[in-house]
Amino acid sequence: MLSIGRLSGPDSERYYLDQVARGREDYYAGRGEMPGTWAGSGVDLLMEADGEVTPSQFSALLAGQSPITGEPLGAASERTVHGFDLTFRAPKSVSVFYGVGDADLADAVRVAHDAAVIDALGYLERSACWTRRGKGGREFVRGRGFIGAAFRHRTSRAGDPLLHTHVVVGNVTQGLDGRWSSLDSRQLYRHAKTAGYLYQASLRTQLTDSLGIDWETVRNGTADISGVPRGVIEHFSKRRAEILEYLAERGEHSARAAQIATLQTRQPKDECLPLDRLRADWRARAAEHGFDPAELDRLVSLGLPRLELPHLVERTRLPQLTAESSTFDRRDVLQAWAEHHRTGADVSTLEQATDTWLASAQALPLEDESKPHIPRRYSTPEMLELETELVDGSRVRQGGDVAKVPGRELDDALTERPDLGDEQVAMVRSLTTSGDGVQVVRAAAGTGKIYALDAAREAWQREGITVYGCALSARAAIELQEQTGIQTTTIARLQLDLRHGHHLAADSVLVVDEAGMVGTRAIAELAEHADAKLVLCGDDRQLPEIEAGGALHGLAGRLGAIEMREVRRQEHA
Repeated sequence: MLSIGRLSGPDSERYYLDQVARGREDYYAGRGEMPGTWAGSGVDLLMEADGEVTPSQFSALLAGQSPITGEPLGAASERTVHGFDLTFRAPKSVSVFYGVGDADLADAVRVAHDAAVIDALGYLERSACWTRRGKGGREFVRGRGFIGAAFRHRTSRAGDPLLHTHVVVGNVTQGLDGRWSSLDSRQLYRHAKTAGYLYQASLRTQLTDSLGIDWETVRNGTADISGVPRGVIEHFSKRRAEILEYLAERGEHSARAAQIATLQTRQPKDECLPLDRLRADWRARAAEHGFDPAELDRLVSLGLPRLELPHLVERTRLPQLTAESSTFDRRDVLQAWAEHHRTGADVSTLEQATDTWLASAQALPLEDESKPHIPRRYSTPEMLELETELVDGSRVRQGGDVAKVPGRELDDALTERPDLGDEQVAMVRSLTTSGDGVQVVRAAAGTGKIYALDAAREAWQREGITVYGCALSARAAIELQEQTGIQTTTIARLQLDLRHGHHLAADSVLVVDEAGMVGTRAIAELAEHADAKLVLCGDDRQLPEIEAGGALHGLAGRLGAIEMREVRRQEHA
């Protein structure tokens, strides 16, 4: 896929330059990699793009200077980030083909990889090359391209075949106004996942066309070559195994933890073995796992022809776009088309299909295009209909007589918790006395929502009302149950139980925690089964970008919400 690393501090360039072989003989002997080559359309503004990247030119780029003249490109002295390492990695099965195949096969894989890198980099230039101007950087100006150096590497730090390219992009671009300044790096990160999907799709189509190989199902944007044994892939994934072992020892699993693990387990590359001996070792190890040259040749010769994208793009349904989110943008559609086509497609084809689909009746634009640096959001007619039904059904359930608690029981529950704040008391009273079938609690982190729910739970149970709970994550479900006594499970588990015929007790209450992170489809399903009272708790102002909008936001705007803003968790400002 594609990962991005920031380069800062002195000698940021040393790793890339140290990997370069000292001459052609050393490269073919396996002692080092090929010198970098210039990449990015911004290079044409300064020099001819052909030729190798020299150490002095590369150092100048990361120092914010012209690689040719040494002249500063904008206020380079103000930059704490010198560049960005965009690393494009081939799937492990492709690297195995590259590592154990003969010279012609390895060359074909290398050519396909290089072309896919350039293809995906072009998308990033068109979509993520921006700079900022004015007070506080409020003015967004499109850049005229990246100035980058591409360093292709053949092995992992564990000595396994790993075809990947570091495209080191200098933290500088020329705006359309002719001025040089730093990149708006947020745009790079915003489009990184999509660029990774596009690289993979482009690589698949290049290899399908040149070698006729077939592919497994595309998952999370990537697919392995069909027929390469799983044992071979795992055997040549020692670097990944090192990272996973490090994470397991610490009980961590987040993306940030994986980045730290990558750095902590990083070892210098072993360049002692000549390349021919290294390849011989790879072939022998692959053969031990049932993947010999004859099997490799069979996969190449038995491949299928590449399938074309559907001619009627505008009639193709992409249900995954709204499987977990109410809205999506162009990036999501590009990812969907990349996954939709198992044998791959080049980036221009995928972009054309995406724009055709977004202009069709399948997509509904939700915003104007007044902010070109922020992707426009869309939904689908089917999702709009679902949300309309959810809102209309919730409105019908307002002003009823469900889950109401008499004053005596409510007062007793509140009296036992004299430390409840005014907002918490107001929340408990509203939930237990309004009679509304659907209520939204919009609570910021640290406002004591869970403690208030405990009081509401006791009031309901005093009246003989059963209270259920569910949350998006298992951790949140455990926390809700431990701190409130509400019988709680994950939303996924509850949905599964409901689909298998289990029912919530009549005249019960269902509390949904983390509702701001829950997709509309799930909320609608829960609302259908919670025939008495549905309480949605969350904070739609802290949504991740992909979840912008959604059921909680829409219901809060149309039904009103119980607001909790007073932070009670911290004692000091």
